[in-house]
Amino acid sequence: MNKFKIFTTPIFNIKHHIAFFAFLFILNGKGQVLAQDKPDDLTKYTPAWIKDGFANAGASHEPWIFQVRRNSSGFNQWQKEEYDYQLSEAFIKELAQSGVTIYHVGLYKGFGFEIEKEYMDKVAKAAEYAHKYGLKVDTYIQWNSLFYETFFAEFPEAEEDLWYQVEESGKPIMLNYGYQQSFRYRPCFNHEDYMNFIKEKIIRYAIETVKSDFLHFDNFDQNFPSEVDFNPATITAFRKYLTDKYATKEERLERFGFNNLSYILPPKWNKDNPADKMLTVNDPVIQEWIDFRCWTFTTQLVECVKFARSLNKEIAIEANPHGLLGSNRAWEAGLNHADFMQYTNAIWSEDPNNPKWENGVAIGKFRHFKLGRTTNNYIFTYHTKSNDYAENLALNRNIGWAGFGVPKGVGKKYLDFWHANKELYTNMQGAEKVAVLRSYPSMSYNIQETQVAVNMAEQALQQRQIPFDIIFDQQLGQLSKYQVLVLAGQESLTDETIEAIETFVANGGGLVATGHTGIFDGWRRERKQSMLTAMYSEKNGMPSKNMWESNLSFQYGKGRVIYLSDLIQPEGEVKLGFVTKWMMPVNANEFEANIYWAAGERLPLQVYAPEWVGVSHDTQGKRDIIHLWNYKNNENIGGITLAYKGKIKKAWAVSPDDKAKSSIPFTEENGLTILKIANLKVYKIIVLEK
Repeated sequence: MNKFKIFTTPIFNIKHHIAFFAFLFILNGKGQVLAQDKPDDLTKYTPAWIKDGFANAGASHEPWIFQVRRNSSGFNQWQKEEYDYQLSEAFIKELAQSGVTIYHVGLYKGFGFEIEKEYMDKVAKAAEYAHKYGLKVDTYIQWNSLFYETFFAEFPEAEEDLWYQVEESGKPIMLNYGYQQSFRYRPCFNHEDYMNFIKEKIIRYAIETVKSDFLHFDNFDQNFPSEVDFNPATITAFRKYLTDKYATKEERLERFGFNNLSYILPPKWNKDNPADKMLTVNDPVIQEWIDFRCWTFTTQLVECVKFARSLNKEIAIEANPHGLLGSNRAWEAGLNHADFMQYTNAIWSEDPNNPKWENGVAIGKFRHFKLGRTTNNYIFTYHTKSNDYAENLALNRNIGWAGFGVPKGVGKKYLDFWHANKELYTNMQGAEKVAVLRSYPSMSYNIQETQVAVNMAEQALQQRQIPFDIIFDQQLGQLSKYQVLVLAGQESLTDETIEAIETFVANGGGLVATGHTGIFDGWRRERKQSMLTAMYSEKNGMPSKNMWESNLSFQYGKGRVIYLSDLIQPEGEVKLGFVTKWMMPVNANEFEANIYWAAGERLPLQVYAPEWVGVSHDTQGKRDIIHLWNYKNNENIGGITLAYKGKIKKAWAVSPDDKAKSSIPFTEENGLTILKIANLKVYKIIVLEK
């Protein structure tokens, strides 16, 4: 008997029920699913209490049962007393006194409700202590693990009715860590009973019993592409998704060449056609499978958010999908960040790209933070050294994760600095005038080429100190706030995207395009004329083919277009993924010159400094806030010059490396304010009062 039938309404008359939520979706050109149309307002709500930032720290999120079952290196039974102390009033009081504002604690790991309830009750008591000392409570919920050894004992129907994902052969798909955790099945996110278990048992307990303020969904990603879910619930959901998306015979014929979609299956791979050999995705069903996997996670997240906020409007939502890792996350993990992050308030990224200068490249997490700024999300990352905190504060405008345990050492130093200067991190508007577009079909249907091109464009802008935003299709209606739009190899653009870009340029915007930009439509079908050919030919006649083999610049309406045939990749291997090999383009100088030419006039801020200096530029009422940080470990930098477009009344700086606020001298030259920064060790904030 299904223990949750009182909460569910079967939609399809099949053994494996699925929950297919009745959301409308916007098609940004055929083939691309974007955000849900007219969602409940609460799904996109930002609780007032997190708007000024937070410092999140506390206990391990792993329950003791998992520590014992995993038995990883470094685990010892005699740690139990220390482990239990993290749930104590004394520990939580010390957290509050240190400046932490949110108590992080594990709640549910995936073993089952009853077997974990004793621990969850202890968490509820710890949450009482946290609230007593003025802390908010962040509870960890494992989204993507079903520990079958205990879960099936509590819910036999989960085994019988396949609440978990299966390969075509019926073999369970596992969530592996170091090939040592085969006891973790991946749940089926298209199975209504599993999703109702998460909502009615776990989320409800977190909010009603624990009184949680912050829900953390861990392992928020899909399987690797080679691990295809053939659960009947998923197959049925996929077919329903396609028939709803392509409702007419004409639409289906154009997309697939046939009308009856009843027998479509997810992609199948074999030794001659392995998933890991794919470089581009042209097959319409595989494209739709990518879209469907992204849509599934967004849709299920929205349902969880709606449910949670029906219980507590002020609950904050966070997931752990990792950020912009440099690879195709839609393809490899079923994630469209720009879509699902409309419904989160924060995300985690646990990648190892901590700030450092290596082989002429500034490695860091700036892409994640820019993603967060665009989507109104805070980003959680691990911090261990000063440079980590510096990049995080400059771009995340928040301390975010303050660590396991009570902050000490460098963590406490930066936590105190954030508290002391909080006014410089709140109520900010980004002053970036350059945007890099990551268009969904371009980034999702190409596994390598577009990823490398965008990565190099962003790297060049970062190291040449040109403040920039990373934007997505959802931001195309906001192009007017930028001077320059960068399309780095954005090969697949829908008609609607092209129309927005043409309007932006015609109204005076600058466009820098590289590589195969605009040669395909949103389904990666070759256009009769590429976007750039069509734009050029409007007033200049049809260009010859070899014109696109080198730089080409032209006027378009009131704006400027410049084309760079390629961002030249340095020699060596291409490595994309959790540990991406970041690269500066060989022709970075030419690319930088193109940005300034396309701008048509000066950008608001120009920085003259070594490439290992990072810069961020914000506005706040009648003052500008400029953050400078160092990608080299504690190497003092002198002689930095800032050229600010406009006049100011005074300038001053604060830094965790200096004892007190310092005044900055400046001069005015032809409408520019010139400031000389004498030194930068790790991190400095420059405040320009207007």
